[in-house]
Amino acid sequence: MTVADGRVVGTTKIVDRGPPSLRWNIAIMGDGYQNGQLGKYATDVAGIVNTILTTAPFDVLKQGINVFRIDVASTDAGAADPAACGGTGAAPRTYFDAKFCNNGIRRLLVVNDRTALATASAQVPAFHLAIVLVNSLVYGGSGGAVAVLSLAAGAAEIALHETGHTAFGLADEYQYYAGCGVDAPGTHDRHPPGEPAQPNVTLNANRSTIKWRKLVLGATPMPTTSNPSCTQCDLRPSPVAPNVVGAFEGAHYYHCGAYRPAYDCRMRALGFPFCAVCQDVIKRTLAPFMPRPH
Repeated sequence: MTVADGRVVGTTKIVDRGPPSLRWNIAIMGDGYQNGQLGKYATDVAGIVNTILTTAPFDVLKQGINVFRIDVASTDAGAADPAACGGTGAAPRTYFDAKFCNNGIRRLLVVNDRTALATASAQVPAFHLAIVLVNSLVYGGSGGAVAVLSLAAGAAEIALHETGHTAFGLADEYQYYAGCGVDAPGTHDRHPPGEPAQPNVTLNANRSTIKWRKLVLGATPMPTTSNPSCTQCDLRPSPVAPNVVGAFEGAHYYHCGAYRPAYDCRMRALGFPFCAVCQDVIKRTLAPFMPRPH
């Protein structure tokens, strides 16, 4: 399972908003698509891209975004799905070595980052975000140096979440690692010391000094929620209206000690919008790439 298990067929600029030197460039690659499946791959990519560019805040930033589709044919279809995580045991030969079951979690789908980044660099030298779309219906994704997602139901939502990690340095806002009630007792009760570097999680719930203080209204209680039992996830409903920015305890994989800016956000659970803090980060990142008015 190496680059010998496939080949790069070619690259097509599918969204053209201007010269790559002036725009924010997305390079999308496929893994586990055989040569005869590249037509399906093109259709899959088109659906993902359409959702991204019509989702806030990308819908108001799309004039600054180019998208390139890199066609890659793998020897076999699919992705490695180890039986150790309850998978099928499949071990197909694919160009980017897509594999589920990393860190013992089936949904954690990764690829060979070095190969993916080298391919993106060779095909789209000015790329800012590399995405690998994996030809598997098993749910999974990851957001490290490369954003990775499968074709599971809600694939476009996975793409948006993982893009939040890879392109904008956003943290996971959920309050568990493997799952609520799944993590070993005591392992994710309280966040360890040390302020997270990511802009959308914090250990500091002070109204005057919290990272996103400019977005907190004076009437919003701080902290906005406090988990009454650090031995479990806090699943109580929000005490404030949707989209209110505050300090909600339970974030960055821990039940207590870390706060997220909104009760619900795409970085906490798929199907919700990016919260105001995450949207602000995305807008500020892409602002330099927007066309200037004549």
